[in-house]
Amino acid sequence: MDFSIDMLSLGNADCNIIWTKADGSDLVTIIDGGNPKDAKTIIAHYESYIKPNIASNSPILIINTHPHSDHIGGLIDLVHYFKNQIQRFYYNDPTDYIEEAKRNEIKSLNESFLYSNKRVQKLFASLQQSDNLSDVLDQYGISKLEAFSDSRLDHNLFEFVGPSRTFYLEQLAYFTNIDNLKISGSNIQPESEINEVQEGLNSCVIVDEKNDASAENLTSVLTKFVDSNNRKYLFTADAGVDSFESAENNGFDIRDLHICQLPHHGSRRNISTNWISNFNPKQFWVSANGSKKHPRKAVISCIKKNLPDCNTYSTHKGGNKHINSKSNLFPERNWSSAEPL
Repeated sequence: MDFSIDMLSLGNADCNIIWTKADGSDLVTIIDGGNPKDAKTIIAHYESYIKPNIASNSPILIINTHPHSDHIGGLIDLVHYFKNQIQRFYYNDPTDYIEEAKRNEIKSLNESFLYSNKRVQKLFASLQQSDNLSDVLDQYGISKLEAFSDSRLDHNLFEFVGPSRTFYLEQLAYFTNIDNLKISGSNIQPESEINEVQEGLNSCVIVDEKNDASAENLTSVLTKFVDSNNRKYLFTADAGVDSFESAENNGFDIRDLHICQLPHHGSRRNISTNWISNFNPKQFWVSANGSKKHPRKAVISCIKKNLPDCNTYSTHKGGNKHINSKSNLFPERNWSSAEPL
């Protein structure tokens, strides 16, 4: 199999489009849908660069990595657009695993002035968006398929290397724990001011100082593609070090990649010096808005120190990123060459 891969420039939001040619057929896999406002951008990109070159009935596969707004937000409009052209929709919906009583408790916390904080609000928003997406999928008779590393797929287009069902449920139990939610936010210390000089001088120390991706982000689906030259591509969404270690402990090969997506828009909280070296890609790609945190300068500097031959490309520098796994197989776009960070 070979791929035409697009990482769309949506600021701190994710949408990756993988156009696959396999056995004489075209398939399009969309990983995440950005924020609600991003659906128009995603559809316009599809109509400009992919739709004119494939059959009108070419199947669409959609993967939602986790229900944060910058990943799930645009999917409702994408479902309305593609309708029953969607052949498979992969999504680990947290509402399928949370009892109604607990959901009501979370709702009560969200509505309470005393306990209202960003973490509770974000969780409640995720559950609400999950409900809304499920309603739209039901409208078109589209089933949600589980995206666990131990799920059985009926194709070899890609592989889910994480999370396992066990790891997912462990993280879900943690971030929906009512006692934890009641105190969440009260013990969070603000991050110190970013020192640009130290970011370069002590980059790997800063990267390894705090690997504390949230449990919600750790549930992100890890998707691996392999092309006809046996090169590996890993899409990480907002996963973190615990996610990668769990995948490897479960026997999945996620080292020595061709292209790897830097997790969580290049945050230092989701990667480590060790995993930068383990991934060892030819290129890192990241969807980010170019702020001091996304992508974090320390992360980029640490990559350069450990992998001097690896280039890192960000959507905030030059916009959408595109690569064909094999030349002359997909239409040329005549885009300018990307400039690494």
